[in-house]
Amino acid sequence: MGQEQGGGSWFDALTKRFILTINEEESRELERCAEAEARNFLVVKTRWVLLLLITLYGICAGGFFYFSRYGFFLSRLQMAILVGSLVAVISYNTVFERFYPRIGRIPFINHVQILLDILFVTILIQFSGGAASWFWPVYLIVTIEATYLLERKRDIWLVEICSLALFGALLAGHYFSLLPSVDMPFVDVRLHHDPLFLILIWCWVAILNITVAMIGGFLVSVIRQDNEALRRGEEQLINFFDTANDFIFSIAPDGRFLYVNRTSQDELGYSQDEVCSLTLDDVIDGTSKAECLREFQQSMAGARATPVEILLNARNGRTISVEGTFSCSFKDGVPAAIWVICRDVTERKETQAQLYHMAHHDILTGLPNRFLLIDRLKQAKALAQRLKQHIAVLFFDLDRFKIINDTLGHSVGDKLLQEVARRIAGCVREVDTVARIGGDEFTVVLVNISAPLDAEMVVVKIQKSLAQPFVVDEHELFVTASIGISVFPGDGDDPASLIKKADIAMYHAKGQGRNNHQFYDKRMDVNAENRLALAIGMRKALDREEFRVYYQPKIDILSGKITAMEALLRWEHPEFGLLLPADFIPLAEETGLILPIGEWVLKESCRQNRAWQDQGLPRIRVAVNLSGHQLQQKNFTETVNNALEQTGLAGEYLELEITETIIMQNPDFVVAVLSGFRDLGVHISIDDFGTGYSSLAHLKRFSVNTLKIDKSFVQDVEINATDAAIATAIISMGNSMNLRITAEGVETEGQLLFLKENFCDEVQGYLFSRPLPAADVIDFLRNGIRQRGVKGDTSGKSD
Repeated sequence: MGQEQGGGSWFDALTKRFILTINEEESRELERCAEAEARNFLVVKTRWVLLLLITLYGICAGGFFYFSRYGFFLSRLQMAILVGSLVAVISYNTVFERFYPRIGRIPFINHVQILLDILFVTILIQFSGGAASWFWPVYLIVTIEATYLLERKRDIWLVEICSLALFGALLAGHYFSLLPSVDMPFVDVRLHHDPLFLILIWCWVAILNITVAMIGGFLVSVIRQDNEALRRGEEQLINFFDTANDFIFSIAPDGRFLYVNRTSQDELGYSQDEVCSLTLDDVIDGTSKAECLREFQQSMAGARATPVEILLNARNGRTISVEGTFSCSFKDGVPAAIWVICRDVTERKETQAQLYHMAHHDILTGLPNRFLLIDRLKQAKALAQRLKQHIAVLFFDLDRFKIINDTLGHSVGDKLLQEVARRIAGCVREVDTVARIGGDEFTVVLVNISAPLDAEMVVVKIQKSLAQPFVVDEHELFVTASIGISVFPGDGDDPASLIKKADIAMYHAKGQGRNNHQFYDKRMDVNAENRLALAIGMRKALDREEFRVYYQPKIDILSGKITAMEALLRWEHPEFGLLLPADFIPLAEETGLILPIGEWVLKESCRQNRAWQDQGLPRIRVAVNLSGHQLQQKNFTETVNNALEQTGLAGEYLELEITETIIMQNPDFVVAVLSGFRDLGVHISIDDFGTGYSSLAHLKRFSVNTLKIDKSFVQDVEINATDAAIATAIISMGNSMNLRITAEGVETEGQLLFLKENFCDEVQGYLFSRPLPAADVIDFLRNGIRQRGVKGDTSGKSD
């Protein structure tokens, strides 16, 4: 009868389990029903074949007899009984074929159809010769049906007992003449009453049926064991798929989901019922559809599976990145299902993206770093060449940022850098690139500009933005920047070269007094080489005693008396000659050498003033300019006190000049430091007043004695109404706050007259004296301002 049709293929089991949303017990019951239905279907088909063969045989046999010398021997009653039996078998076979899903749950329904087969086989034997009939082997077929259709062995043996008992009753009926026998050709009628023949035929039928039952039962049990093993394997495979951490799903060639494992359902957020109504197109992200379709078609064409990365859209809107393969299973050479096995690589992709971002961006500000800057600059260069446009590279360095970082801590410094980055980025276009390449250095790439002057407009815009105060952790901070500009193609072709030349221009801007911008010029390369030579020589300059202190007097505008001498540092370089502070002080601040140099200037000035006093010269103050790096030192007040004690100079004869820009970078810290100086009796001056961001509110907090009007406002007071107004306002403000006002850079009698008429207190400049070496100051102090012609430093004062 063939092999048992258990649960079908493992794929059928998968899809069946996927489609049915039921519990495990109900699933097993349905599987048992499905198996019983499959067995019944096979038995029914076999029965149809047997009925057809028996019917054809009966028709042929009847025809042969009819035209033979025996004639047709069946009576009408016998024919009616045979036809009725045939109709009955056809009827119940049809019922079992069409309605088995409904009647299959009836207890012992399979026993019933086997007993019906035995009954009608017995009727066929009775009307085909009775005890001597040729059709008794049909019992063997019914026995095979029983071994296949019935699961328990005892049921098979009970059916066999019923079959043999019914056959025995038939034989006994003939022996005792209880049943009429049908005379058949070739059969001796005396056999119906021969006990030996009847016993032997019954035993022969019994032996054959028992043998067939044993062999059939054994074979069927083996088949069932194999099917059970296959079913367990399928169950394990299904459990493996359902419990796998990977996404596993099967898709029909038209894109419908045939199977989706639990991991896929959980991650995508769809239930089994919902997935059944979806297609692959519903869950694939739009950016992956083209690639997914290509892999889908290649797999159906039988191409070898290759790993592919696609994006899936979960129900909650989350995008899941997966990596896997497409493979197709074929049936009769036609694609049956496409299997997709992939794993969630979202976290890995996010980590890769994060690592990529970290490798190409500054962690603190989120701006591109030097590596990405070079790449962007290469792309901008290629675009500019095609469009015949310019590129500008802006190199920013925040002025005196280290002071803020060291005084308020790195936390405040970091937040300030973040805010500076935001302001710079807010001043450029989206197509431009703002990068942080280290420390307080930023670089901007301006793409597709028509002329270098366009870059200058952006620089001015950024400078105005940075000029606004920054509020960080309740600290009001002021920041300026020195900016260098290089332009492609005029200043170079290589990205690294453009950045380097913008850097050189930035250092030139610092040399011009900071808080300005400079375009790169080839002559700056010489300055860059000189800077390197200065940086190397500066480390040995103190030991070689190459630094000199020059002094420029401050004059009381009413009495004409000298009130102070401002100490101005010079470097007598063995190769470059006498250098001004602007040539080396910025470099000293960058290298950190400003601290030992500044301390030497402080002590040397105090020593010199004390020496002048010991020589009987007028007691005046000596004014020393402070660097922001000195001011931010926590123990700087102690350093000043030590200088006074070691030289024996009283604090009232020392004046410390601090630029307005420096004190406004961190007003809160400066207030505490200036209070310490006041306790020492030191005179405090705010240098270059008017060029920074001071307000009356801030001035009230500082313990200062003097405001120095920057020379840029003094030079044109005779001809420029604006400068005259500013100078007048500063003088008036200082007088109202009981502060002394000193004007620097006085060079003409007209400037002196203007300052005197507006009640300025002190003046300083070439009109009275250039900076003098210490040896020439003695004569100047003795002779007063009449010695204007004394030969001194012709280089003047520079920050």
